[in-house]
Amino acid sequence: MSTGWVGHLVAIAGRKTFVFSLASGFLIGIAIAPIAANEWRGAVIAFGALCIMAGTARRAYVAEIAAETLRNKLQDETSYHAFVDSAVEGFFRTTRDGRYLICNPALAQIYGYPTPDQLTSELTDIASTLYVDPSRRPEFVRLTEKDGVLRDFVSQIRRRDGSIIWISENARKVTDEENQFLFYEGTVQDITGVIESEQAIRQALQETREAVRAKAAFLAAMSHELKTPLNAVIGFSDLMAQGTFGPVEPPRYREYIGDIRANGYRLLGMINDILDISRIEGGLMTLDEESLVIADEIHAAWAGEAASAAGSLEVSFDIADSLSPLRADPRRLKQILGHIFSNAAKFTAKNGLVRVSARHTQDGGTAISVEDNGIGMAPDLITHALEPFRQLDNRLARKFDGAGLGLPLANALVKLHGGRLSIDSTPGAGTKVTIEFPPARTAKLAAA
Repeated sequence: MSTGWVGHLVAIAGRKTFVFSLASGFLIGIAIAPIAANEWRGAVIAFGALCIMAGTARRAYVAEIAAETLRNKLQDETSYHAFVDSAVEGFFRTTRDGRYLICNPALAQIYGYPTPDQLTSELTDIASTLYVDPSRRPEFVRLTEKDGVLRDFVSQIRRRDGSIIWISENARKVTDEENQFLFYEGTVQDITGVIESEQAIRQALQETREAVRAKAAFLAAMSHELKTPLNAVIGFSDLMAQGTFGPVEPPRYREYIGDIRANGYRLLGMINDILDISRIEGGLMTLDEESLVIADEIHAAWAGEAASAAGSLEVSFDIADSLSPLRADPRRLKQILGHIFSNAAKFTAKNGLVRVSARHTQDGGTAISVEDNGIGMAPDLITHALEPFRQLDNRLARKFDGAGLGLPLANALVKLHGGRLSIDSTPGAGTKVTIEFPPARTAKLAAA
């Protein structure tokens, strides 16, 4: 008789005993088919033998199932421990009160113990012995109990030799079928290298910021020393050019005075640009905002910064009548437009064309574009053009003068307003510079 057939009978029997099922079947058989008197003894003997055989087979089947279950469990445990022991991450199981039940060799190595057994025997109070901050263990328990799992729990721990390292833990709460607590189970990674790298980067950034602030503060302090004699040069040259105390003779001297005056103003502008770049880099510049009529600001900036070129260039303005006021710093907006206009005039030949347009963007912001048909530049030079003190033509005898601060300062000031400056240029075909201010700076939208 096969154990498979007995197993089938056991399944049919359900909660009743197997012998009771056979007896019930035997009695039903008697009721259906009467047995002669001389056949009773044989039937009883056959029934008894059948019961004995069935009982034996059932016990054998149950024993086989139990043995198979045990073999699978032992195989799973063996495979599980082999995986844990060979893992590169630290593995642990701990009690709620902070004792290690088991750990793998990787964890012992991370914590500086020769073997896992030595770790579990010596490290009996995780809160006070392992964590540099003893409150981390209660926090570990609280978070794990709250969510059932814990991810990326970063702490400083003290290794066996007293050295301090950083670790990251991932853990979960393990319970039995009746939801009774068994242990905490999880993994550990040594992230000391990552933390130290991040700290070094933060330190370097902090030192860089402090250096930039120190430079800005130095330049701001020096501005007085630079501007005082320069203002004297400009002021006296103005008086001499105007002939306040009498005519200047001979006439050639008046030409010299004009050159002194013009170069004094040029030098003053360069000093101011350098100071502004430094203030922005150091986070020392703030905006004094007003509601501005864009058309007025554009015309004023062109008149102020490109007046010298106005007679030799054809200039067109295309400013939308429905343009809303712009909330911006008037002085800084004039600087932005002035530098862009100055570049357009400088790099556009005589009788060239400059187009200035202003419109609302699709998202409700404001865009101002300045397009010329000048010499243009290669696309790979656009990034360099936005770097402070970076001149695209750096030869000593270059054709165009300047300190290379115009576009970088304009770009920095646009960013300070929360906007964006973009350049589209082709060598020999001209350059288009567009500045876009966000919707929040459109006065009507901001008021709404």
